[in-house]
Amino acid sequence: MNESNGFKEVQLSSGGLVKVPFLRINQKEFTAITNPFFKESVGGQLIAEETVVQLKYDSVFLYINFECRNNHRLDQNFYTEDNTSMFNQEIFEVFINQGPASSEKYLEIQLNPNNALYLSRINNRLKSSNHLDIEFIDTKTSGVIHSVKKNKATNTWIGELQIPLDLLNFPEIKVDKVFRLNFYRVISNQDHFEPEWMTNQDIATFACWSSTMTKKPQFHVPDRFGFLFLD
Repeated sequence: MNESNGFKEVQLSSGGLVKVPFLRINQKEFTAITNPFFKESVGGQLIAEETVVQLKYDSVFLYINFECRNNHRLDQNFYTEDNTSMFNQEIFEVFINQGPASSEKYLEIQLNPNNALYLSRINNRLKSSNHLDIEFIDTKTSGVIHSVKKNKATNTWIGELQIPLDLLNFPEIKVDKVFRLNFYRVISNQDHFEPEWMTNQDIATFACWSSTMTKKPQFHVPDRFGFLFLD
């Protein structure tokens, strides 16, 4: 039997070798990442806050269920509209592209504690020209189904995403059921009472399933994406 979780060695575009996590999922039941603790974007240290992620798929959807624990400021997030700058506050994110290669083109999917959804196609040219092109996807016609439940008693918010497999045919359709992806979470570390507050590395934790190992918090590092295999 194949292991559902583990690490795979990949070559960076810079020439070095690193190990990134992989996850194998099936259509029968949810498969969870084995370590519920995400890592810091900077330095790769484990964080105290637990983030549980489970996935499965069928002929139509990729299902991602997540549980963001140890979130003490659920009501201090003020973005409620889709495709806004909700990344300025607390979020859960998925970056994903079809195929086994590290790609400059991938989908960015965000959900926040208010059930606001962010969908875009990314063309990442940060290495070559320090530029990131963003093409928004209409959340109302995308076919993405999503929901959020907040539990103030346990400082937890739980999200569910159903992402059409057709939407995941990006940057191109491939016959093999392999994806590169990463999961992220932004967690505020201090109180905010002004709706316009914006997160930064001094007041928040920037967490990753596969740490991007950047000098400053940065999620857009496709070389560090893990692997998702659809068995």
